[in-house]
Amino acid sequence: MNRPLIVLAIVLAAAATQAEARSPIGGATMPRDALTADPLGPRSEPTVTVAQAVARTQIEKNGYSSVRGVSRGTDGTWHAVARNASNTPVAVVLDNQGKVAETR
Repeated sequence: MNRPLIVLAIVLAAAATQAEARSPIGGATMPRDALTADPLGPRSEPTVTVAQAVARTQIEKNGYSSVRGVSRGTDGTWHAVARNASNTPVAVVLDNQGKVAETR
């Protein structure tokens, strides 16, 4: 009576092993494209303040995209890295009057 149970357990174990071997989710790794670093830096930043969010929005309203690294300078201006209309990474500065200019 124990013999049929043992045989059944072995057959089920073999079937489960075969199913895992064919499944891409069962531990097998899929090839992935190589990661490329973004010249603007990481895409997510730690918690931003309301002032940083406003500065980012002002820069985006002036035609820039992918605004990252928004930080306030000692003179009260905001500095960031963004992409201009030709999709080139540029450093930008937002002054106290709300004007955005590219810096070098």
